[in-house]
Parts: sequence; C-alpha cells; structure tokens
Amino acid sequence: MKVVGFIGSPRKNGNTDVLVQQVLDGAAEAGADVEKFYINEMNIKGCQGCTYCREVDGCKLKDDMSKVYDALKNADGFVFGSPIYFFQFTSQMRQVIDRCWALVNPDFTPRIEGGKKAIIVAAQGNPEPDAFKGVFDEFTQILQMFGMEVKGTFVDVGHHAPGEVKDNAELMEQAKTAGTQLFA
Repeated sequence: MKVVGFIGSPRKNGNTDVLVQQVLDGAAEAGADVEKFYINEMNIKGCQGCTYCREVDGCKLKDDMSKVYDALKNADGFVFGSPIYFFQFTSQMRQVIDRCWALVNPDFTPRIEGGKKAIIVAAQGNPEPDAFKGVFDEFTQILQMFGMEVKGTFVDVGHHAPGEVKDNAELMEQAKTAGTQLFA
C-alpha cells in the first residue's frame, strides 16, 4: 500500500505538517510506503479554464501538477492537509484542488480508480472546532466524487505558532491511530 501526504501549508514543520506526518507515521507503522509533497515548494500554476482537459485525458499545463496526478492515480491512500487562512484552505491547496478538474471526465465521472482512502487534516487559529466545518464538508464531497472513502477529519484548533499542535497529545494520538487504521 502507498500513502501520499499533501501539505497545503507554506510552513514546514507547522501544525498542519506535524499532523500529516503523524498520520503518515501511523500508516508506515502499518506497513505502508509513504511519501509527502510540500505544495508550496512545487511549481504548480492555476487552472487556465482552457477546457483542454474536457477534450483530452490530461492537462495542457506542464508543471509539477503531473506529480500530483501520478500520485492520485497510483497511490492507495492520501492525507490532505491545509491550515485555514481567511476562512478557507490555503491558496496552495486550492490551486491543487482546482487543477484536479483534469481528473474528471466530461460526464463528471472520475478518471482515477475508486476505492482509495483519505484523511483530511487541518489547523486553525479559531478555537471553535466547527467554525469551518463547511470547508471540510465541501472537500469531503470532492474526494467522494473521486470515489474516495474519507476515514476522518482531524483539526487542530486555537494554535498559531508552528508545532504547537504537539501540545495536544490526544489529537496527535488520534491522527497516528487513523494512519494505522487507514486500510482497516
């Protein structure tokens, strides 16, 4: 089994990165091969709305998004992580989400095999756990459209400084356990 983590945060070792790594560590303990992408370090352009992908199975833009497409097609499980910036996922994560339109057929069926597993991880400064529930629900719908089973959503709340999530031992353990049980 292969599990890929996508970090939508510009902060390496930030709260989102730490939580994604917890899930990946759990998956690795369960025997999965894991890989992690820092979207902020990738050369990914925004969707051009050119409709090329409606005519051809692929995207006209030739950039690092091809690595994301390969991962989404070939891996068995995913950890999608993004902090909440201004009431939404970061622009880095949104850009990847928008470019995934190239993985949808004109009849709205996915171009990737179904049955994959996913976990959503987020961090937000707002201490109210459900403050951005709509963002997570919307992203869950996107993943379900691709035939993925979302096994859980883990949100660090009320922290601002990178790495503060480590103070939340319960959430850290939940994230690791979710990784070990991703394919259970």
